[in-house]
Amino acid sequence: MTTVHPSTKTDTAADGSAADAGLSAAQEAAQGHVADPQPGLPELGPDSILWDRFGDWRSAFVALAAGVLQIAHRDISRSLVQQSNVFDNEVARLVRSAFPIIRAVYEGPEVGSMIRDFHKDIKGTHPDGSRYHSLNPEVYYWAHATFAAMPYQLAGNFMPDMTKAEKDQLFQECRTWYSFYGVAEPESAPKTYDEYIEYMDRMIDELGPSETIERSRIINGLTLDTPDPSVPKWAWKPVAPFASKLLLWVAIGMIPDKLRDKLGWEWTKKDARRLKLLSTGTRAVFSVLPRKARMVPIASRAYEKAEAEGGFHY
Repeated sequence: MTTVHPSTKTDTAADGSAADAGLSAAQEAAQGHVADPQPGLPELGPDSILWDRFGDWRSAFVALAAGVLQIAHRDISRSLVQQSNVFDNEVARLVRSAFPIIRAVYEGPEVGSMIRDFHKDIKGTHPDGSRYHSLNPEVYYWAHATFAAMPYQLAGNFMPDMTKAEKDQLFQECRTWYSFYGVAEPESAPKTYDEYIEYMDRMIDELGPSETIERSRIINGLTLDTPDPSVPKWAWKPVAPFASKLLLWVAIGMIPDKLRDKLGWEWTKKDARRLKLLSTGTRAVFSVLPRKARMVPIASRAYEKAEAEGGFHY
């Protein structure tokens, strides 16, 4: 979710998103609805698949792919153009945006509610006069679905593959994660992994070029500013071109073929072979790393807390 703080135009996470022309009464009501916990959904904790995979450093390889899926949606793109300073420093924004989302997975509903509240006043109009609102459940859910796609994209590539049963379990855990935001699932939201695959396929058909994609410095291969003021410019400058090209190249390889074609991005058999080599090599290296080394600090601390408290769950 690409959140943006209202009025200050500060970036945060990616469902600074929207609705179609005019919100329905049901959508208006859903914006103010704090979703009730859904019975039967699994708890998240140290024995969950989502915990094991989402906070892994390798998620960085598909973060931009998730971002492309979001900004190829007209409402999310429009909200970023109108409500965010995303174009000032895209790398810094990606870094800042990632942490609240990761925290929601490992820290639960309190963080999820904070992310939701970032979106309450984010709304506007398209050039054709149609309206969008950041808490429209249809678009809010889409942003979540793109993050949920990340561990699936990594499976069998940068991470070990999953069985069908594990994929089914992971999707139900992603539903638990979504419930932390306190936004009702839209009617179109899938309830099973198989339905999720169908949902993603339908949504991809609705995506395409957008103003955010056209203006993106990362996507257009332009020079990038440092991701954080603590990183010296002299150290970042030689790394920036390589980092930008690598992120974009992996993203192009990981997004669905039909969206890649819509955006006019080329992907050759040689590219596919090179990506396979990169992902296989990365998987081999990470297979011998201890958990603390392969997990981002937020995730690592959550595991340590769980161990100290006897395996707590959300």
